[in-house]
Amino acid sequence: MTFETEKFLTVSIGNGKRREFCETCDSNQPMLTVTEAAQFVGISSRAIFQLIEVGQLHFRETGTGLLVVCFNSLSAEMEKTTIKK
Repeated sequence: MTFETEKFLTVSIGNGKRREFCETCDSNQPMLTVTEAAQFVGISSRAIFQLIEVGQLHFRETGTGLLVVCFNSLSAEMEKTTIKK
C-alpha cells in the first residue's frame, strides 16, 4: 500500500513584518528573525544558523545587530526539501 501526501502552505506577511533589501535576491523581501524562521519551518534556531553558514539562506544584519533571514530564500529551501524536520 502506498500513500502520497501533498503539503500546501499559505503565508501572510502582514504590516508588522520587516521588508528589507536582500543583496542576494537584489530586491526588498520580507525578513524574519532566526526564531521566526525556525518556527515557520519547524526546525531549531541552530539549524537555521547552519543553513546560513553554508550559504543556503540569505540573511542580513540590521543596524541594531539583529540577524534577519530572507523569506524568499527560506521558501526556496522548503521547496527544494533540503530543510528536514
